[in-house]
Amino acid sequence: MPKIQRILIDEREVPAGLRSLTRIRSFAEIRSGILNTIQRTRESYPDATVFYSHSNPAFQQAFLERNPKFYAYDKKDVDLVLTPESCLPWNLINGTAKNIESDLELSREVQKWIRKLKVKSNHFHVVGKSKHLHVHPSATVYPGVVFDTTSGPVIVDKDVKITSFSFIEGPVYIGPNSQIDNARITGATTIGATCRIGGEVGTSVIGDFTNKHHEGFLGHSIVGSWVNIGALATTSDLKNNYGVVKIREENDDCITGSIKFGSVIADYSKIAIGVMLNTGTVVDFGCNVVSPRVSGYVPPFTWVESGQPYILDLFLRDARKIMARRNRELTLSETELIRILYESKVKK
Repeated sequence: MPKIQRILIDEREVPAGLRSLTRIRSFAEIRSGILNTIQRTRESYPDATVFYSHSNPAFQQAFLERNPKFYAYDKKDVDLVLTPESCLPWNLINGTAKNIESDLELSREVQKWIRKLKVKSNHFHVVGKSKHLHVHPSATVYPGVVFDTTSGPVIVDKDVKITSFSFIEGPVYIGPNSQIDNARITGATTIGATCRIGGEVGTSVIGDFTNKHHEGFLGHSIVGSWVNIGALATTSDLKNNYGVVKIREENDDCITGSIKFGSVIADYSKIAIGVMLNTGTVVDFGCNVVSPRVSGYVPPFTWVESGQPYILDLFLRDARKIMARRNRELTLSETELIRILYESKVKK
């Protein structure tokens, strides 16, 4: 088999269903297991040269700034092309279990610490084989936590904190510096870095720096980064007639192919306390959802209840406040992408 030497991440066309999750970041940056597509590519083909192409020059420049070892596509032949279809929300949900298990073997960073690790379970309980539980030495697990590895591994990465009365059923990955409080996490679930998670979460993908810290159900859903989900907010992931779920994004209808599908909540959106999201709801980038019940498609920067858009300067001010709490800040390139998005979606 020929050696893979040139790889193209081709994002010139983003399919309906994935656009809301890729407004300012690439599909290749969505964690869909322990790793995202970029990390998986680097681990699988460490000697390959990786190129990137996007239809928006500003987006491409921002991506290459974040990934300095990648290059703008030079239009020459490549050995492997990676496209966004694998990261459509329903594909992410269906592929999470397999990705967690394969990434466990693929990730050199994870392998560094699990090879020498022997889990001491004298103060928490393991259902299933303890060899499938991997807790980083820097993580803190309180007494009264139950891990169930019967259906798949549980990986708890560095500096994670899991407090008492949490139940975690694999396959599950919990990213660095995240905190799990009195939570029930089941099914194939990925939780990103520096998240705060509580209540019930099942078969979902959660991005970095996202909070769902209180009671409420999140199921069969994809949540971006820098999202806040308030107390008792709940997603429905099954229609009353058990029909296949369709979602709407912009002017396109998408068939998920599954009767189990919850919501898509894009980056920087906020869901207020007690909000009920109907099956198949899509909340696009930068929304503030305060209505008691939401369904269908919510366009970018919508302030749901008032019917008015989120004022851009106020959105940027609020985003900077939120990010400062995690010692992060918006980059100039991210700010420019947000301004471009606002001009194209709100000020038409």
